[in-house]
Amino acid sequence: MRMNPPVHRRLRLSGLAAELRADDLGGAGLTLCIGDEQQSHVYTGDPLELRFDYLRRIANLAGLLAPAGVPLRVLHLGGGALTLARHLALARPGSPQTVIEYESDLFDFVTEAAPLPPGTELRVIIDDARAGLDRASGADGYDLIVADVYLGSTTPAHLTSVEFYREVTALLSTGGVLAVNVADDAGLPVARASAATLAEVFPTVLVTGAAGLTDQLDEGNAVLFASRWRGLASLQAGLQAAGPHPSGLVGADRLTSFIGAARPVRDAVVSGSGAGYLRDRVAAEAPSVRARAAGEAPDARG
Repeated sequence: MRMNPPVHRRLRLSGLAAELRADDLGGAGLTLCIGDEQQSHVYTGDPLELRFDYLRRIANLAGLLAPAGVPLRVLHLGGGALTLARHLALARPGSPQTVIEYESDLFDFVTEAAPLPPGTELRVIIDDARAGLDRASGADGYDLIVADVYLGSTTPAHLTSVEFYREVTALLSTGGVLAVNVADDAGLPVARASAATLAEVFPTVLVTGAAGLTDQLDEGNAVLFASRWRGLASLQAGLQAAGPHPSGLVGADRLTSFIGAARPVRDAVVSGSGAGYLRDRVAAEAPSVRARAAGEAPDARG
């Protein structure tokens, strides 16, 4: 599919500009940009193929949750271009999926340009990702919940707290897993705070990403997996082997060190804050974390 010029729409609720750009050099793909930030990419010719590494890591986790082809119950917090929903609809036909999307006109904008694969079972709830959880609940729970919500370049603060994740965990099945995408700066202030927050709610938390991210706290996308199911820890070797490579992983043995001085995020602190609050709050910790990662002693401040 080629679109020339790109397709634009001003989203009604946020007021941000959404744009679908065709791949350069004749590639059969579309990139969704919202407010000049790349949000999603879809290979329209083959939605099974995933460009972004963080989505490949989530898809690899899904591949370990059940035998090949077995449907999974999936909840997506944040729709974007529905990249993962398309992938799972083909990889696991018959998977009942639900997406909660804040932007009421984004779904039509995306699917008019790139229709969903035939047979996709997708329920769309137009609501805030937290306010819509009650409407998304089901008797059997979800095998996989994916939290990938951004307003511009930052996740809204009310979707980062201990209390929010407690609401999310009530929707998981017994062996269900939550996947959280965190795009972060060097030092990983947001990813580390997210890990601390998830560890308050879930007994098992894994942090995955490129090896430079997990080992040297390089900037990039961290994908955090969390579950009440302790069997999640048994998937570590499979996740690392699946890549994308070079692949890194922080498990229980390194989680405390990875979190460092970061603190769990709570509603009482973030209430009424802007979308950039979490990044601003923890960014001051990044220099000392980078120093420890480089084998240096952190500066003494008093």
